[in-house]
Amino acid sequence: MYFWNIWALKSDLRANQLTPKYDLKYLIAIIILTSLRNTPTDTSNGYDYLSLLLDLLMFMISTWYCFKINGGDTGQDFLRRYLSIFWVVGIRVLVCTVPISISVYSLIYITRGESSEETTLFDLLFILLFSGVYYWHVIAQIKDLKNTDVWEKQVRGAKSDNSN
Repeated sequence: MYFWNIWALKSDLRANQLTPKYDLKYLIAIIILTSLRNTPTDTSNGYDYLSLLLDLLMFMISTWYCFKINGGDTGQDFLRRYLSIFWVVGIRVLVCTVPISISVYSLIYITRGESSEETTLFDLLFILLFSGVYYWHVIAQIKDLKNTDVWEKQVRGAKSDNSN
């Protein structure tokens, strides 16, 4: 299971090295992390539910778009590609998000002298910004993988034409 190396993951995806066992591992990991992020608390408010709704909407749209980029109904191994890329990109974005979040919220705490227990409009926009960056990166990696597939087919086709 890959956690960081997107290039090695895409190489294994191109070579069809991942098995259904990997699919299951990625799916379980994604479900666990998603459920932790979306668990309501005692301080949940309208912004929390709006964040959940907008994130779900971005998730559905980006998943549909990735499906189309991958070739739609005639695409190759969509779920295997999507789940594994979704996981690795998620880990990478999380690693970048945590220090940025700590810095931003520390600065807010220092300047205001207090922190809010409830989600604010700023929190909502901050979360949506990082969600947007996340889904954009997933789309970019799926697109890169698909473009490489097309390029490899063209190269193979040119080689077979030259050998005849």
